[in-house]
Amino acid sequence: MDEQGVSKLERRYRRLLKVLPKWYRQDREEEMVGLFLADRSDDLDLEHGWPGWGEAAAMLGLAVRTHLAAGAALTNVPAKAMWRGEIVRALGMIGLLLGVFYAGAAITSLSVAYGNPEWAPEITWWRVLELGPIVAFAALLTGRRTLAKVAAFAPVVLAVATVGQSGHVFLWGVFQLPAIVTFLCLCLGFHREAPTPPARRLLWWGGGALLLGLLGGFATGTGLLAIALITLVVRVVAFVRGDFVLGRAVSLFALLQLAPLAFLLVGGEVLVLALPLAVLLVLCAVAPVRKPSARPRVS
Repeated sequence: MDEQGVSKLERRYRRLLKVLPKWYRQDREEEMVGLFLADRSDDLDLEHGWPGWGEAAAMLGLAVRTHLAAGAALTNVPAKAMWRGEIVRALGMIGLLLGVFYAGAAITSLSVAYGNPEWAPEITWWRVLELGPIVAFAALLTGRRTLAKVAAFAPVVLAVATVGQSGHVFLWGVFQLPAIVTFLCLCLGFHREAPTPPARRLLWWGGGALLLGLLGGFATGTGLLAIALITLVVRVVAFVRGDFVLGRAVSLFALLQLAPLAFLLVGGEVLVLALPLAVLLVLCAVAPVRKPSARPRVS
């Protein structure tokens, strides 16, 4: 114990609780510390003990749910935390739609390569991972979040597996940035208190993304330019409708799209169109977003 009668173990628990937002700690910190210390009264443990791994994992999970709040499970949640959660979930869904587009393009490219001796080496078993976003999209809309997150991780695994095949390792990693950010947003945003996305409305978007991918063939060059143009159009629509969540999410998504365009610019592909689109995406990212007039709807 120190001069104030506070043990080192209690101090360590309070440091662990720092991962929680201030508004949550103000109401519950003392209660939580008391529960943590209830069964740890040994003097040696109070001096040299540490929070358990399970307690640390539980705190990190609670930190995600409180920083990215959703639904009615939490009370007295600041509007800022609720808006933050809505934006992360929207960005995850937009990134997942991009993954569905890439999956459709992969289906087309594999179909073209099948039976062609020149392209036969491109058909390997691990390319099935490219279809992961389709599984993730369907699973998320039906409420199977763990399956959705595992399937969304498939493109990340694929990116790691193929990084050695590119002469530009760093640029290849940058090209895969949207898939990585999508996976993180799905893991963080769709926690157990988060609402299930509206399937009826999003099925149309998912079907459209898949169809565009199937028609686009290879998800490079023209396909990436089409994605950039669609991003700009959706950003304008969000501003006109005053949709704060969609506008902010698309702004962040526009920044992510600069990575694939940079990959094209360095490679010298479609330079004439890629450069002005990159400028437009920057403007899309920094353009003002209409501030919300009320709190998000509680699901």
